[in-house]
Amino acid sequence: MARYRLIDGLRGLAALLVLLSHVGFWTGADNLDLSGGLLARGDSGVAVFFAISAFLLLRPWLAAGATGAQPPAIRTYALRRAARILPAYLITLAVVLLVAGTWGAVGGGGIGGPGKVLAHLLLVQGYADTSYQSFSQTWSITTEATFYLLVPVIGTALGRLLRASARRVYAVLAGVVLIGLVSQAATAAWTRHAPATHAGVLGTSVIGHAAWFAAGAALAVAVQTGALQRLRSVGVGTWLAAAAVVYLFASSGIAGPRDLLAPTIAQAVTKEALYTLIAGLLLLAAVRGPSDERWQALAGSSVNRFAGDISYGVFLWHVLVLQVIYRASGWQLFTGPLSAVLFAVLVFSVLIAWASASLVEQPVLRRVHRRTRRAPVPAPPG
Repeated sequence: MARYRLIDGLRGLAALLVLLSHVGFWTGADNLDLSGGLLARGDSGVAVFFAISAFLLLRPWLAAGATGAQPPAIRTYALRRAARILPAYLITLAVVLLVAGTWGAVGGGGIGGPGKVLAHLLLVQGYADTSYQSFSQTWSITTEATFYLLVPVIGTALGRLLRASARRVYAVLAGVVLIGLVSQAATAAWTRHAPATHAGVLGTSVIGHAAWFAAGAALAVAVQTGALQRLRSVGVGTWLAAAAVVYLFASSGIAGPRDLLAPTIAQAVTKEALYTLIAGLLLLAAVRGPSDERWQALAGSSVNRFAGDISYGVFLWHVLVLQVIYRASGWQLFTGPLSAVLFAVLVFSVLIAWASASLVEQPVLRRVHRRTRRAPVPAPPG
């Protein structure tokens, strides 16, 4: 299948957005007027990651279902997914536990009981509604891993439906978006009625963020059917500009609080819808492909590839880097100079992520891909 090289850079952008949101939160800078909103809405990077996953992972299953070809082998798919996320994740978790046991969290805390550790080992911390301060972002790993389990079923079903009618597939995906928005409304209502409950588990689950996955799935269908060709006249820059406008709109109060306060139902639904649109537009820009020499140069550049290579590592390590910086400096949460903290977190996160990609992630992936590469079917005799 075709490789969309700009998706590498998009992964890097998504990781940077998530990093910015956490730096803004830790320093308290997300409470500033305009700049605070821009920092706070960096959590939309998670929506971008989810949309990318849906687009890339569903395409082989869609193609197989739509054409009647042989679908990917479940064992191969599972091994490659495990190789992609587990080695780097487990190494980071080990360091998180070491830091938690040695220093604790900023403001107190430690390793916790065996159940908390086990939840993180099994990637179910999102369902258990438990986290370490330096690993709080990994609720999304729970959601991603759940989606991975559902991909063969979802992809096969959509592929078979695509064989009959592309319009039906889009109608189904529109229904999935609606389910996600309703789930966010229910989460907001539940949280405001009973704040001490675990309503947030629904909001962060695959169901709660179904709209984000649906955005990527819709683009996968558009590529499979050739519908994306109709948008060839619109350049990459146009889609990026549209995403930037939506991002600016989301940075206002319309998308709800920038801190941990519960949003209203309208704010929760609006934020989810805007993040879906941001993710869809950014992914469309990447899938649309280089529209002129400038974008072609970027797509083929080492910087673009490097951004994709380190994106997962930056995502995994940056909150731990934040915690270590705050513990070492003695700063309290919601204090600290934004520019200095941002520079330090970015530099150390990129260096660690580069080491993770070079020494762990890429070697493991190459080895697993070699071992699971499907042997060519021999030609018939004669």
